[in-house]
Amino acid sequence: TPLLCLIEKGLSFEDRFLNSRRWEHHSPEFQAINPQGMVPVLLHDGRAITESTVINEYLEDMFPDAPPLRPADPFERARMRVWTKYVDEYFCPALTVIGAQGAKTYAAAIDKAEMAARLARMPNAEVRRKWETISTTGYNEDELAQARAKLSRVVARMEEGLVHGGDWMLESGYSLADIKLYSMAPGLERVLPDQCNADAAPRLHGWLRRMEARPAVQAMRARDYQR
Repeated sequence: TPLLCLIEKGLSFEDRFLNSRRWEHHSPEFQAINPQGMVPVLLHDGRAITESTVINEYLEDMFPDAPPLRPADPFERARMRVWTKYVDEYFCPALTVIGAQGAKTYAAAIDKAEMAARLARMPNAEVRRKWETISTTGYNEDELAQARAKLSRVVARMEEGLVHGGDWMLESGYSLADIKLYSMAPGLERVLPDQCNADAAPRLHGWLRRMEARPAVQAMRARDYQR
């Protein structure tokens, strides 16, 4: 999401994509920047800022004259933060279970000694548990069902959130709430195609199409493609 935020605000930046399958985010060089070995990280004025939600708000604080992505109204700004908190604490963890399970074949094929060494170097306990799981048993059916049930509730909440009839998640307009939700929401159509579609969730479906049409989103995808 910080990449989309940077592009939406029209800020100049240099980017570097790390190859997770080469474990570049667990290298000593990267961990010197972020000891947790997790992306994204923003380097600004020689200092590192981590966590995508925090990075986005930092960019708003530092560059207020660039196109604003936070509502001016305090109530709407609070609603924006409720959405970003929801993504961090509920949406992302549920989708991560499904996404990680999809990497089970890759993880299980890694030499056991190499995986043990990799696990030992993973500083973040949550990430370490995920890799331990998918490199051995994978998530069980109950865990996968729980994750899908949570994502089903995400679809319902986003559909209800758009009941005001506007184009974006907040009545006040496009904001960091849209940017944060879009970091995960395209996955809903893949994981829950019977629930996240034009018939079952028309408002969410329309929002996804409007997001895709934004020039900044297209520019972001073009950068990803070129990499």
